[in-house]
Amino acid sequence: MTAPTAKSATPNRAAEKAGQEFEALMVGQMLESMFAGVETGSAFGGGQGERTWRSFMLQEYGKAIAEAGTLGIGRMVEADVARLYGQTSEGTKG
Repeated sequence: MTAPTAKSATPNRAAEKAGQEFEALMVGQMLESMFAGVETGSAFGGGQGERTWRSFMLQEYGKAIAEAGTLGIGRMVEADVARLYGQTSEGTKG
């Protein structure tokens, strides 16, 4: 077995990163929709400050969920990106 070269590892890492970033963005947006109707409460101070910072908190929740990989959305995107990248690079070979 040969060790993977840096060139072959880079597309896989890029596909993994793209998948994870997409999942984080999607989950963050989903959480934004879920929390849209929730009033700010006394748990985090409430008021304008909580309304202002809630989106940042939900984005971080999305990143944490994506890092855990429990939903599998990132893995599906990663597989598609890797497949498409492979087709493109193979198609350009003479």
